[in-house]
Amino acid sequence: MARPEKVAHVEMVTQVINSARSVVLSDLTGLDVAKVTELRRRCRAEGVELRVVKNTLARRGIKDTAAAALLPYFEGPTAIAISREAENTPAKVLAKFAEEFELPRFKAGFLDGNVIDATGVLALSKLPTKPELVSQLMACVEGPGRNLVSVMQGSLRNLMSVLKQVSEKQS
Repeated sequence: MARPEKVAHVEMVTQVINSARSVVLSDLTGLDVAKVTELRRRCRAEGVELRVVKNTLARRGIKDTAAAALLPYFEGPTAIAISREAENTPAKVLAKFAEEFELPRFKAGFLDGNVIDATGVLALSKLPTKPELVSQLMACVEGPGRNLVSVMQGSLRNLMSVLKQVSEKQS
């Protein structure tokens, strides 16, 4: 690449990392072109940006960001999965793909200013998404109230049934 292209690539990496809610580094070695294309399609469908980067340019782009602690993980072929929407989406997409094809391998991740190792990324992939957590919380909050209303309606229903039977008996 010519020098201006390298500078533009470094700036792009910096911009992408700064705007990301989470970053997952993985090794795509062993995946053929068709599988990488399928992985990119799945990532795009979930709002995850997957980029294969040159380590030298990525290191330069990342060194002045909050994710500078990821620098040691830029060894060998590296793909960066970035999400601007949800924290665990890149990990979920890559983990689901890895279950099917046994690749890619996680290297590390960056979330809320902290570097997480490959096992941490795998654990992150198993967590529910934010909307799922909100729905679980709402079910927990709503449950006791719903049960109380049901119990109160049951007593009223029983009273109405008894009154109906009494009125039928008197007629």
